[in-house]
Amino acid sequence: MSAQEVSEASFPQTVLAGSRERPVVVDFWAPWCGPCRVLGPVLEAEVAALGERVTMVKVNTDQNPNLAMEYNIQGIPAVKAFRDGQVVSEFVGARTATFVRSWLAALAPSPAVQDLARATEAIKEGRFDEAATTLRPLVDDPEVRDEVRLQLARLLLRAGRPDEVPALIAGIDPRSAAATGIPSLERVLAFGADARAGGGEGPARQALASNPQDLEARYALASALAARGDHAGALEQLLEVVSRNRKFKDDGARLGMLALFELLGNDDPLTQDYRRRLQIVI
Repeated sequence: MSAQEVSEASFPQTVLAGSRERPVVVDFWAPWCGPCRVLGPVLEAEVAALGERVTMVKVNTDQNPNLAMEYNIQGIPAVKAFRDGQVVSEFVGARTATFVRSWLAALAPSPAVQDLARATEAIKEGRFDEAATTLRPLVDDPEVRDEVRLQLARLLLRAGRPDEVPALIAGIDPRSAAATGIPSLERVLAFGADARAGGGEGPARQALASNPQDLEARYALASALAARGDHAGALEQLLEVVSRNRKFKDDGARLGMLALFELLGNDDPLTQDYRRRLQIVI
């Protein structure tokens, strides 16, 4: 089905008022314009693929010169997206389907993308259980699964619940942007193995009580604390290791702190406090 043609008379109701309910894409074109005839079907097909998330209309600039002047149309095809009565995005010229699809995705994100955004906002505001509940149904969604798996893995590690994390990591496409977060997750996961190798939290505390200079015991304690989600305690012990011997375990204590910073996020007070203290020590 071809997009609806609108005129200067119908534009205010169809586009300006209509864009308060959903985004409206306006294709400014003319029958004599070759690139317009190329872009038109591509744009219509990509809008149709979004279902009812976006409305598309066409404006013939020859028949509606006042609209062309009002919206500063200097070349066609010119495509403008309206939301709440205002132009929020635009481009000029014939473009590929890939470009149009990406442009529309930013204009009208899918339900999965919107859910991911809500979960990300919940994480920023400390509503971790709500974020995890929102993310779980999305772990296999092809559009967002890599970022979802990364965020969910971080939440589980943050809560001291690492059992599901290896499978989540394994499901992240190594070519995706989310894959850059895998090394820090693996380092945080390694705290559990390091804690077990050191005998656990109890023996580590006993060894430190006998000898505060025992860096193996201090690192084992830090690992145990990190594994059960006591990030403040873990960061304190790791910082002490760094201050005593930066080279211990091939700089493992500092790298462990960096992994915890990434896990917690840059806005977390612990990250801000211990990043500053780490900079002083090194």
